[in-house]
Amino acid sequence: MIRLALVGPGRWGRILVESVQGVSGAVVFTHAVARSPGKVAGWCGAQGIALTDDLDSVLTDPAVDGIVLATPHSQHAAQIEHVARAGKDLFCEKPVALTLAEAHAALAAVESADIVFLPGHIRRHLPAVAEMKARIAAGDLGRILHAEGNMSSHVGFGEVYSPGMWRLAPGESPAGGMAAAGIHVVDLMIHLLGPVESVFAQSDRLVHEIDHDDTTSLLMRFASRATATLSTMTATAREFRLQVFGERGWMELRGQDQLTWAPVEGPRDRRSWDRVSMERLEMEAFARAIRTRTRQPIPPAEVLNGIALFEAVSASLAGDRRVRIAGA
Repeated sequence: MIRLALVGPGRWGRILVESVQGVSGAVVFTHAVARSPGKVAGWCGAQGIALTDDLDSVLTDPAVDGIVLATPHSQHAAQIEHVARAGKDLFCEKPVALTLAEAHAALAAVESADIVFLPGHIRRHLPAVAEMKARIAAGDLGRILHAEGNMSSHVGFGEVYSPGMWRLAPGESPAGGMAAAGIHVVDLMIHLLGPVESVFAQSDRLVHEIDHDDTTSLLMRFASRATATLSTMTATAREFRLQVFGERGWMELRGQDQLTWAPVEGPRDRRSWDRVSMERLEMEAFARAIRTRTRQPIPPAEVLNGIALFEAVSASLAGDRRVRIAGA
């Protein structure tokens, strides 16, 4: 059983813990680190988790196999370097950094420490995504032409954003839903289509009263010359879809478990998978990487391309122009 410590037992950190606690035979959370332990003491007690405000005490504890960071985005880069220096295997929620320079420094620390490092790109672990990857690699779609993606929700319902929360702090969530949602679609596009070469972004606040854009869209070009569009909204009903078009047909993923394959000729094939906890799949993937010593299950070049795209979106918005992705 792999034993993990959670740093940042807020809303999302608790979801990660509760996805495996008492139900997974592979992983368990035994420790948590919080800046204000009193606020989460009751929850930690109910989960059987030892609570502290001292990260270093957890990093030096041989009974802890790995660290899970579920902290504000702006803290990730420095925390990754800190954990890496301690030699602890590490999972970090996305985005792993807000700038490409920070991401390079963080991944250099990971490489130097030779630790397991898994970023929180949760949908990579879905069986339907593995099917998409296999079909594209096998050439079923032929040359890839274009992809369309959308990940949206309403931050007034279910994911309530309110003044004073860290996600609305300056710089934490640039370009509306990109940091919380759109980055998931971008990561899958990179996973399936290869590196993004350039981006043109638009973002606006049409209905929110909070200081947070509600309508954001990207037009991307990949190194392969394929193109893609992404929309992410934070003031509508929940949606997730990713459609990839090739010369021989298209595939569309809806939600996490509904996949349609439409060839140019012949009948359409619709597949579905039993609903699974993505969070549990992700935490068990981290545990598996620790056991097998798979140091970086997601290629660092793909992680860096995603962060470079994320940074380029802000540059595009500032200059109202297409921006070439650094390193692409």
